[in-house]
Parts: sequence; C-alpha cells; structure tokens
Amino acid sequence: MSSSNGGLSSATNGRSGSTGSANINLNLKGQERSVGAPGIGASSATTTSITHKTLPDLKTQRSNSACHAHESLSALRRIALPEKPPEKPLSYGAAQSRVMVKEAKDEHLVYCEGRLHSGPLLSLITHMVPTHEYYPDEGFVFAFLLSARLFVRPHELLAQISQTWEQQQQDVGASGDVVDDAGQLPPGRSTLFSINSASPLTQRKGSASAVTAITELEPRPQQRTTTQRSAQHCIKLLSEWIEIFPYDFRDERLMQQVRILARKCVYIDNSLGKQVSRILQLLVSRLTSLEQYEEFLQTLSSEEAQNQQQQHHHHGHHHHLQSAFQTLLGTSTHANGANGGGSASGTSNSSSSGHTSSASASNSLSTTPQPDEVFGIMDMCPSCGQLAHQLTAIELERLSHIGPEEFVQAFAKDYQQQTKDGSKEGNKGKCSGSAGGSLNDMKKTRNLESYVQWFNRLSYLTASEIVKYPKKKQRVRIIEYWIETARECFNIGNFNSLMAIIAGLNLAPIGRLKKTWAKVQSAKFSVLEHQMDPTSNFNSYRSTLKAAMWRSEGATEERERIIIPFFSLFVKDLYFLNEGCSNRLPNNHINFDKCSQLAKQVMEFNEWKKVKCPFEKLPNVIAYLQHSAVLNENTLSMASFECEPPENTEEKDRYKTVKAETKQQLLQQLQEQQQ
Repeated sequence: MSSSNGGLSSATNGRSGSTGSANINLNLKGQERSVGAPGIGASSATTTSITHKTLPDLKTQRSNSACHAHESLSALRRIALPEKPPEKPLSYGAAQSRVMVKEAKDEHLVYCEGRLHSGPLLSLITHMVPTHEYYPDEGFVFAFLLSARLFVRPHELLAQISQTWEQQQQDVGASGDVVDDAGQLPPGRSTLFSINSASPLTQRKGSASAVTAITELEPRPQQRTTTQRSAQHCIKLLSEWIEIFPYDFRDERLMQQVRILARKCVYIDNSLGKQVSRILQLLVSRLTSLEQYEEFLQTLSSEEAQNQQQQHHHHGHHHHLQSAFQTLLGTSTHANGANGGGSASGTSNSSSSGHTSSASASNSLSTTPQPDEVFGIMDMCPSCGQLAHQLTAIELERLSHIGPEEFVQAFAKDYQQQTKDGSKEGNKGKCSGSAGGSLNDMKKTRNLESYVQWFNRLSYLTASEIVKYPKKKQRVRIIEYWIETARECFNIGNFNSLMAIIAGLNLAPIGRLKKTWAKVQSAKFSVLEHQMDPTSNFNSYRSTLKAAMWRSEGATEERERIIIPFFSLFVKDLYFLNEGCSNRLPNNHINFDKCSQLAKQVMEFNEWKKVKCPFEKLPNVIAYLQHSAVLNENTLSMASFECEPPENTEEKDRYKTVKAETKQQLLQQLQEQQQ
C-alpha cells in the first residue's frame, strides 16, 4: 500500500509541476507587455500608472478627448494584434539528394528549416528509392509509408519504387560498374586488383574471378560493386517496411511485388538470399500471430452474441426479477462455478492463440454459489494489485496487435470521396489513378476497433460486477475494490484500464445507487476522477502522461517502461490533427509536414506497445475478464433497480421503459427464430 501511495503522490506532484510551468509562461507574457515588470502583480501596477497618466482632464481638455481616444485605440491595437511573424525561409532539393538550393523546380522537394515540408507525390516516391550511396532517413521512411496510403495503395507504391530502382540500376550498368567507397584504396597506392564477386551480374560483365591487391595492408572487407550496394539498401528498405507495417503484406498483390523485387536483388548479389529468407520467415510469423489473434477475437464476438441472447431469454421467463444475481448469471451460474469464470454460454474458456485459457480444476468451485455468496472477480482475485496486473497484461497484448497504419486508415474518410470525384486534386503521372478503389481494399485488420470494444467491455464489466450483489454491504465492498484497482492501474501507467473503470463506476445504473455510495469511502475515487478530469482538454491527465513518459525514458526496470494511454483520447488527438490540416497544399504538393506530425505521435505509440508484460499472468483471471457475461444497458438498468428500487418519477418512468424495451426485444428474437 505504501508503494501505491508513493506512486499516486509522485503523479500528483508531476501534475502540479506542469501547472506551475504553465504559470511561468503566463508570467513571461506579462513581462513582455509591461516593460521590465518582474511579475503579474507588477505588470498590473505598471499598467495602472500608465493609464492614470494618459487619462484626459475632462474639465479642461474636453476638446482633445477624441484625439486621445484615437491614440489609445491605436495603442491597444498594436498590443492586441501582434505583428505577423516573418515567413520561414524555404529551400529546395532534388529527390535522393541532401543538397539544398534556393531556386525551385517543379519536381523539387520543399524544405523548411532543414525539415522536409512538401513535395510532388512522384518526387516523394523517388526519395524513397535507395541507391548505392543514398538511403532515406528513418523518420522519412516511417512517415511516408504511414501516410502514403492516402494517395497510393501499398502494392502500387512498391511497384513504383521497384521500377524506379531498376531504371536507376540500368543507368548505372550503362556507365559501367565501379567499386564502392569501402573498396577504394588510399591515394597513391597501387590499384592492380580485379573485382571478386559471385554475383551473376558481375560475372555477366566479364569481371575476373581471381583477385589480388598489391598492398601490405591488412585484408580488407569483401569489395562490392555499386549495384550490389544498391541491392543491399533495397533489401534493407523492404525489411523495414515488413517490420513496421507487416499487415500490408496480407495483400497478395503486394507480396507479388515483394517476390519480384527480391528476385532482382538476389540475382545481383547471391549473398542476399539468406537475408531475404529471414525477412520472409519473420513476416510469416507476424501474420500467423495476427491470424490467431483474429480467431481469438472472433471467439469473443461469438460468446458476446450468445450472452446477449441468454439475457433476453432470461427476461422472457422472469418479468419480475427476483434478484440481481439471477439477472446477471441466469443459466450460466453453473458454468461460472465449474469453469472458474467461463463464458455465459457455459463453454470452456480458451482462445486459439493461447491468450487465455480455462481455469484449472483447483480454481473451480465445488458448489454453485448462492446469492449471498456471489462468485465474481473479487472472489477469484482478492488482490487489487494482481487484478491491475492482469488488466495490464490484457492491454499490452491487445496493443501489440494494432498496426500503425490502422490509425491513418481509420481517419481516411475522404479517401472514398476522392475516388468518387475522379481524383479532382489532379494527381499526375503513373500514380494519378492510384487512389482508385475503396479504403476497404487496403484495410486488412480491425484491431483498433476491437481495442475500443475492450474498453467498453471493461466499463460494463465493472458495472455488472457491482449489481450482481444483492446486499448493500457487498456492493460497497466491490465498489471500493474497483476504486483500489483503478488506483493500482494509475501507478502502473495503465491509463486505459483506469479510465474504463472510472467510466463504469459513472454509468447511470451505478451512479443512481445513492444508498450504496453513501457508505463508500470515495476520497480515493475523487482523486482519480480529478486526474482524469476532461476539463481543459484533459489537462491533468496530459500532465500525468508526460510524467509517465519521463519515467519510461529513464526506466531501469521493465515495469517502469509501461505506458498505456487513454486510447480514445489518443485517437481523438490524431483525428483532429488529421482534420486540421489538408493532405495537399494549393500547389498540389503532398503536405509532408502533416505526415511528419502524424508519424511523430504514432511512433510514440509504437514504442509503448513494444513493452513486454513484466507481471505473472493468471489464466483464470484473464479468461474471466475477457469471457464472462456482461450486462447490456437495459439489463444493467433492470439489475440496478432490483438493487435499489426507483425513488422518483423519472426513475419509475425509466424502469417502465426498460421493461417495455426488453419485452419488445424478446418478441423480435422469438419471431426471428420462428422464421
């Protein structure tokens, strides 16, 4: 408990420190307006004294009042409307070059303060193509591969890169292959040697098979031709693409381009064959893991549908609920008792990917729990710290499967509209029709949407666990249990589970339990709510997140590296960044500055999801959290009214409405079954 208090205290201090820095900025602004004023108070005093000096004497200078007013208004305008900042100087450069010039050409890339600002699509694609002496920057590769899908589909992008690279190799071949810098001898030394290469390209060009170099230096690394060096860079680019965006390669059209490019490179340099094999093996492993995860998600989806059907069936036979316990468990009471927190359908809790497994016999109950001894998460995992660890394990597992490209695909609403309008923006060249087709043609995964559904499930699971207890004392205990779990999540850095629990405790069916909340020691909950307060665009949470990022940067243990952001807010920030900037500039250039900003935030997310869970996993608890029955909105409201009957007219009307809706849903379900 002491560690928890320390964590919460440090986070609070971090938030206060952030607020202090904001005040410092305000003070600095005040100093600028009040020449030499040491602070806000001094600024106010100085302004007041100036005002007294400039006020006209209304008795003796009435005729000059208009002139003074005009001068005062002009002064206010000069203060209120700062001068327009000078435009930042731009420079220009050709693709595959880091040499900047001041005169622009149509195909040039535009730079601002040394950073790539914009450029034509074809030039940006060319800038991605490596040569023997050029390889694109890591930041450019990530940003362009992330956002290029808004303008050209991945398989078309790789085809364009491959064609450009091949054309450049033909140009190099026409001028004759030369040894790269690594194979050059110092000036003045003898250069009587021939190129030793097993490459078919080199052999075809008549290179000698034996090599001797007249030098007394130590043996040098194997010399490679410029074409071989270029092929190495090409495979390196392909490797980075596969490592960062593996889900792109579920498209057979893209895999066909991979095979074509790999064959070209291996033909030039046989030694690249093993490297290509390793890359493809890694890709197969990643895609296999994704397929298993998707099967697991499908299992969860099927179980959720069965749970909802059982809830409707239960209400059809019990119009007046006897207890909240029966409302939740219904026919699944025995399943939970036998399987240690299984799905409501009574099936064994296991995932095809091994993410969860059913509880062992030692965790099962010998008898079916009675309403006074309801079996729930608190009985299965009494430790709030352990529950927070299991929630963190689930979060990290689900985060690891989200591809960075899914964020861009989720926001590309204008993608289909552009295709309907016939690409009005006027893309030219071979990529002019590349935005054709639909967004669904590229979107190969739904991991992002599934992660959002997990947040909703955890919120409703929190509420469902509360209303299953018929006695007020039990409900007080489970509420305090969830609050302490949320506090542990906060200290770990698991802000997504923290917010999901807070959202569950704030659901209307839980919030209306006034008699229960009156007995809850809610001081800790108030502190957590303050940390996640949405006012000022979640300022408190953002300050705490920054503190967690600083902790992660200097972490010496794996658990200190954990950062699981409040995912809905993270997606919202990316959405507004996307909506706030145009994809193209008025001159039809790609707005690469926007691409870089998107990439910066997504790259941070990529680092967060790489953290491995340092906590011991409890399969039965993880299975319960992901498979157990969760009440929907109507059944949750009905269970809440069973815990504490409606007290006022509004609640009584709500109770009647919920009963009517539940009955209507049951009738519709019966009609569908008969058909």
